[in-house]
Amino acid sequence: MLRNLLTFITLLVATIALAQKGTVTGTITALENGTVQPMPFVNVSVKGTTIVTSTDLDGKFSLPLEAGTHTLQVSFVSYDPVEREVAVTAGNSTAMDVRLESSGRELVEYKKVKERKRDTEGAVMMDMKNSEQVANGIGRQQIAKGQDRTAGDVVKRIPGVTLIGDRFVMVRGLADRYNTVLLNDASAPSMESDKRAFSFDLIPSAALDRVMIYKTGAPELPGDFAGGAIAITTVSVPAENETKVSYGTGIRNGSTFQPFFSGKGSATDALGFDNGVRRLPDAFPSRITTNTSAEQLTAAGRSLENNWVADESTSMPDQRFGLMIARRFGKGDRNNIGTITAIDYSNTRASYDARNLNFNAYDQTTGRSDTIYNYLDNENLHTVRASVLHNWSVLLGSKGKLEFRNLFNQIGEDRTTLRTGRDLEGGNEVQNYSFRYQQRTSYNGQLHGSHGMGTNGKLDWTLGYALARSIEPDTRRVRTFRALGQSDSSTPYTVVVPPGASRDDAGRFFSELHENAMSGKLDYVKTFEKEGRRIVPKLRVGAFVERKDRTFEARWMSFVKANIAQFDNSLLSQPLSAVFADANINSTTGFKLSEGTNPSDRYNAANTLLAAYVGTGIDFNKKVNVNGGVRLEHNRQELNSARNGGEAVNVDKTVTSLLPSVNIAYNISTRALVRAAYSTTVNRPEFRELAPFSFYDFTFNNVLYGNDELSVATINNMDLRWEFYPSNTEVVSVGVFHKIFRDPIEMFFVPSGGGGGTRNFSFRNAENGESTGAELEVRRSLSGLFTEGYLSRLGVSLNASIIRSTVDLGADAVGQARNRPMMGQSPYVVNAGIYYTNTEKQVQYNVQWNVFGKRLFAVGTVGTGDLYEMPRNSLDATITKGFGKRWDVKVSAQDILNQRTLLQQDSNEDGTIGANDQELLSYRRGTYFSASVGFKL
Repeated sequence: MLRNLLTFITLLVATIALAQKGTVTGTITALENGTVQPMPFVNVSVKGTTIVTSTDLDGKFSLPLEAGTHTLQVSFVSYDPVEREVAVTAGNSTAMDVRLESSGRELVEYKKVKERKRDTEGAVMMDMKNSEQVANGIGRQQIAKGQDRTAGDVVKRIPGVTLIGDRFVMVRGLADRYNTVLLNDASAPSMESDKRAFSFDLIPSAALDRVMIYKTGAPELPGDFAGGAIAITTVSVPAENETKVSYGTGIRNGSTFQPFFSGKGSATDALGFDNGVRRLPDAFPSRITTNTSAEQLTAAGRSLENNWVADESTSMPDQRFGLMIARRFGKGDRNNIGTITAIDYSNTRASYDARNLNFNAYDQTTGRSDTIYNYLDNENLHTVRASVLHNWSVLLGSKGKLEFRNLFNQIGEDRTTLRTGRDLEGGNEVQNYSFRYQQRTSYNGQLHGSHGMGTNGKLDWTLGYALARSIEPDTRRVRTFRALGQSDSSTPYTVVVPPGASRDDAGRFFSELHENAMSGKLDYVKTFEKEGRRIVPKLRVGAFVERKDRTFEARWMSFVKANIAQFDNSLLSQPLSAVFADANINSTTGFKLSEGTNPSDRYNAANTLLAAYVGTGIDFNKKVNVNGGVRLEHNRQELNSARNGGEAVNVDKTVTSLLPSVNIAYNISTRALVRAAYSTTVNRPEFRELAPFSFYDFTFNNVLYGNDELSVATINNMDLRWEFYPSNTEVVSVGVFHKIFRDPIEMFFVPSGGGGGTRNFSFRNAENGESTGAELEVRRSLSGLFTEGYLSRLGVSLNASIIRSTVDLGADAVGQARNRPMMGQSPYVVNAGIYYTNTEKQVQYNVQWNVFGKRLFAVGTVGTGDLYEMPRNSLDATITKGFGKRWDVKVSAQDILNQRTLLQQDSNEDGTIGANDQELLSYRRGTYFSASVGFKL
């Protein structure tokens, strides 16, 4: 598709080169504050036609027209419209400059106060061009053109970004741990018990105003990143009163109207949280030990729900609902107070079959690996999302603003796995079951102020609070088997009961994570601008403070034989619904509970960050802009836990980092510039990476635990980039970057760490690493090539990244390659899209394509090659039609190609994936079709 798209663009360019047309060019200006200023976003149209363009960031426009005489109309809010007649000759350029005059009415009656729109494509493009750092972004206007439903879906459209597991973001091929996320200027919370990452699926796309990714360091940006600082801004108060209601539904090929399996739930699952049904009963023992009496064990076992069998139902179409209410208070244009409330709700289901295999070590003689198991996992995923956004804004005259921003999210996810297949190494057929429910709650609130200070001075401050909770109540797993080749298929399956506590055999797991974060931020900038001065200096100073507190606690247990000598083995062959019935939980012939919770299954942690910065910028005659400075970060990490045997783990690490940075921009012309940047940043261990808690991966039979001896990594970042802005909504850019890591934190295989085929991993500091890449971005409208007709309403976008990274794990890399790519890094990522807009008919559609290169998914061990996620093409399409001023309908198809997700193992460890390499996991989720209708009051 990429080749066809490039060919298409080339033909368009060739066509216009042969066209016999002329061009009208010019600059639109206006008198503001006593000086003549260029005017961006001014409409320039041909009277009596639909031909229209707008001025770019420098007030310039270019309009190709047929030879002849045309009347051009120039219009902008609060200025008198202008009409000019112009003669166009073929092959020539005709100049037409216009100076707009204020209509004057508002100046006589009152002082007009308004906010600059920041969510349009033009506004985002302007911020990218004027940014002092290398930056990419996407605004609400562009988001609305697609069918992306979460912030994760949105950010993967930005150059250099890929999405892992539908919710974790990688920037420039660097794992999620190397990115920092700011939600409305405050640090975003993490709710992951097994990794350092912000879950981008928490935020619905409808709540987004814009997303900006800063790829180079700056004094005012957090110093803990290497891939990107991702700034998410939620919607603010619009310019007018508005109420909008939307309803949508969706069906998934292979899921909807098909059988759906789930564990027993609660009455509040439809709201995204469990009402307590899955939690341990109030009277349940605080700890089960060898001293717990038989009577207490029996009572505790019987108090747990006998919920080991999946309920079957029919998967109905997905449901989505949205409500947005925006209000301004005041008279006329003096309405300086506004509020917006947005409520989004979705209830969705997806089911699919996944092939899950594992193999022994590769045999070089036979050229193959013997199969350990071959399973078919029937995955059933039920997800409920509820989001409430409530923001207030007060404009304080012409230079100040006060905002109170709130975002609450609730997500409940019920995943039921029914596993069938053959355990070839054990000689059994299996039927295994896993029931996992997770509820996640987050709240993020800020009080933000922005104030003009004297002449060309500005003070910004933010007070923030964030709450994150993740609860996993009663995850259950049970295995059953019967011998392979049973001639009688009615032979019952036998339940596997462990000799001691287990998370997998008749096991139950409970966990809770709570995190609170409070922050304060102060920024002041002063520009020393004076009329006639060719060199304009700028001073920037600020401070930041943040305190995070987290508690994590897990508890797990399983049913075992109460008395081996007296146990009734016939119980193991009963129907699964009857095996753990109350009557079978007793101290003689039945089952009892055995708890395996150990001291490493809980920790308390805190992080205190104090930061201050000073920076300066110098604008040399609007040609060269140099911005540099230094940021000082003083960070203290504390964590208290213990190892399995009870040995205390007490972390108290204080590190002070001095982080210099410089960004240089050279303006080749008013539309083109070159950037160069250098910065030093850090990458600190996260709570999870320091804690000894062991996280078990059911699908891949891996265990991951932390390392309290980790140290802070340091990264040197270098960037070079060329940017060209043909108009205020178009860009062409090419860039390269190089990063050098010292003591990067990586995942290491731990030899002889597990039993029964389980592989253990932990975190350690590698010796060093490097990452090098190139990026391309193109956003163009064809209206500059075709002044009318279908093609004049088309736009194209393309962004692509090529990345190469290596990491030297050092002498500690036992059982795995010492040198390898960084985890999750794709050698290439490509996004392309075609957009069509017809304003008169209220129709727009788009087609978007994405593909990523083979990326390292899991580290291999001795005799077991690395595991890679293979390339996958995805194609999405959306069409929207408006009806009058109130109604709109959107229809979309997502993942039209429905290519399978494929994980393959480099079994022969030759560094490539070929015919002799095994498939470990593969599945297709199915094409998703959705439709929604919106109504404005």
